[in-house]
Amino acid sequence: MTGPERIDELRVAIDALDRQIIALLARRTAIVRELTEFKNDEEAVRSPGRVEQVIEKVRGLADEQGMPAGIAEAVYRTLIAELTDLQMERLAARRATADRAGTPPVASHEGSP
Repeated sequence: MTGPERIDELRVAIDALDRQIIALLARRTAIVRELTEFKNDEEAVRSPGRVEQVIEKVRGLADEQGMPAGIAEAVYRTLIAELTDLQMERLAARRATADRAGTPPVASHEGSP
């Protein structure tokens, strides 16, 4: 196999991985959207302690896989920032709807995590 053929082959593999990564990120985003329905204030959305737990976890997972932990951290910090913005938008929209309807923005979910 020539160098250019191998490059093409590797690019095809990267494209396939990108499709899988985007599919997984879409699933993660859907879960975050659902999770937002159980949060009723900015502090719950921002969850700085949880953010740092996730960052520590992904750095460890990256190390286990032989990936530079800094790359994993950078990707996840960006992902978390974008998803936090999404949650804040959804929270604001839910509050506006609740204000118009005269109802609480979040139903009580006793016993929910």
